[in-house]
Amino acid sequence: MKTRAIVGLLCLPFACILVGCGPDLPGTVPVTGTVTLDGAPVEGATVNFLSAAGLAASGKTDAAGKFTLKTTVGSQSVEGATLGRHQVAIVKTESDGTAMDDPKKMMEDMANNPAITSDFEVKNLIPAKYNNPTMSQLTADVTEGGANDFPFQLSSK
Repeated sequence: MKTRAIVGLLCLPFACILVGCGPDLPGTVPVTGTVTLDGAPVEGATVNFLSAAGLAASGKTDAAGKFTLKTTVGSQSVEGATLGRHQVAIVKTESDGTAMDDPKKMMEDMANNPAITSDFEVKNLIPAKYNNPTMSQLTADVTEGGANDFPFQLSSK
């Protein structure tokens, strides 16, 4: 009986250390912006910021084309994006006439039902060049104390 109590007490500090070992959330600042295509607001687009350190922040545009970013590490998320220069990608697609509101669910459905993948066609609702952060030529410099409100004026040409 005493042995179990002693072992339990000896293991307690290690258990506390393990519980505290989760992904560290980076320091962020609030980031907002708008997305327009040929002057019209884009609703339902996903805006992705990718930092040089490989951290991503993302947000979805509303009816006015406005977005607010969140950075996610593991299962935790925090408002905003990390400081520094970010490459930006903006994506809005549909599949078989249905907007992809939940791409994660769609990927899970495709994994569970191979028939979906054989008939799956994606249509870009904004030019595909904006889908890739390294090819979009869109960047944003997130600064401490700056406005950090970024207007992205996309063109279909």
